[in-house]
Amino acid sequence: MALNRRWPNALLALLAWLPLIGVAQQPQQEEVAFIELSASEDEVYVQQQLHLTVKLYYTNQVIQGQLNDPEHPDAVIEKLGEQKQYRELVAGERYRVVERDYVIFPQKPGRLQLPPLDFQGTARDPRGHHYRIADSAVLFPVTVKDIPASFSGRTWLPATDVSLGASGLDRTGPVQPGDNLTRTLTLTARGLPATTLPALHINYPDAIKSYPEPEQRQSSAGADGVVGELQQTMALVPVSDQGGDITLPEVRIPWWDVVEDREKVAVLPARTIQLASAPVAAETPRPTAESFDDGKGNEGTEQEASPAAPTQWVWPILVALLAIGWATTVAAWWLQSRRPPPAIAKREGSGNETQRFRTLCDQAKALDPAFFNGFPAWAGELTAQRCRTTDEALDILSDKHLTRVVDVWRESLFRSAGGAAPDGNELASALKDARRKWHDRVSKGQRDGRALPDLYPEGLNP
Repeated sequence: MALNRRWPNALLALLAWLPLIGVAQQPQQEEVAFIELSASEDEVYVQQQLHLTVKLYYTNQVIQGQLNDPEHPDAVIEKLGEQKQYRELVAGERYRVVERDYVIFPQKPGRLQLPPLDFQGTARDPRGHHYRIADSAVLFPVTVKDIPASFSGRTWLPATDVSLGASGLDRTGPVQPGDNLTRTLTLTARGLPATTLPALHINYPDAIKSYPEPEQRQSSAGADGVVGELQQTMALVPVSDQGGDITLPEVRIPWWDVVEDREKVAVLPARTIQLASAPVAAETPRPTAESFDDGKGNEGTEQEASPAAPTQWVWPILVALLAIGWATTVAAWWLQSRRPPPAIAKREGSGNETQRFRTLCDQAKALDPAFFNGFPAWAGELTAQRCRTTDEALDILSDKHLTRVVDVWRESLFRSAGGAAPDGNELASALKDARRKWHDRVSKGQRDGRALPDLYPEGLNP
């Protein structure tokens, strides 16, 4: 009976150890990959720019994954620039980081709550076994305020800065009736896309007619977010013949400064141009040559005989000089063709470039994401050109096979499209082919550079 009483206690102790054993066999998921979210504001106006930063931290155990983009039915969300990749030390653990920046423009006042951002991927444990990982993060709720009742403008423009400028009309002095003048107005807003900027309608005085061209809008991404620009070019033609001053009216664009939380006005001051009176018709000049009649009804003018120009000897000298130059060029070409071409040394990579290339090939075979950090540096050292991104490196090398394989790999890594990863050996082979082709192009360029250019332009050789 004593033995039976001890048996349940031993069984309970064993069951208590089982969860701990299970945890030891499966790595802690939060140590492998996790998401971090941050936003520039927790309270914004409707249509005001909100800057969202998404960071995915992952270790070398992660071999592929997919991170979705934020979305919301009551907000316009746009990606800001290209994603960044770097390394960061967190709590003594070295992580790789994928950082994405977004700008969010809430379209309705109230409470904006973005859906969770999810990451799903595959990791590999030290024994080579694959297992699924996942993480999710939610941004804090953002309060969206309505348009203030005190705003006086027709178009709501919440921004950090709005400016209005003009160019053209550089002519000094009075302008003549009928002159075609050009004026370009530029409206720039920091924190707003170009599509939200109002059109520039100006009521010009009756003394001048305006003919506007289609407006040009463009948005650009900067460190502080989106910058929208609207350009309006118009032709201005004075039509009055009375002369005097013409005043181009002042232009005012109200906007809301989200930093100081108050209304401001972008102002283009009035511009005055001076209009000359219509010129009086001038008297028809009297011809200096006497009229004659050839007897057939055709009138003409009798031209005065000019003395013979003392430059008749110039043309023979020019022809002789051209002939001498042509003969010199032909002789130089003949002598160059008779000279044996010098040996062209095969360009080999430097020791540093060679070591970088070997490391890059090893990373390619293992499909190590560190490849994307070293690839631009190696391509820049190989080609002696400035190279900071993967796309710049691919453009410089101009190898279709390498570009295709790298694009397939990038699509499989942290892109919303997802997809299967490429074969590492194929990637390393494409890398070697691209390097060899670059050396061949350099050698060919050296050989071509030693030859004199053709005597005729391309396509006109006899």
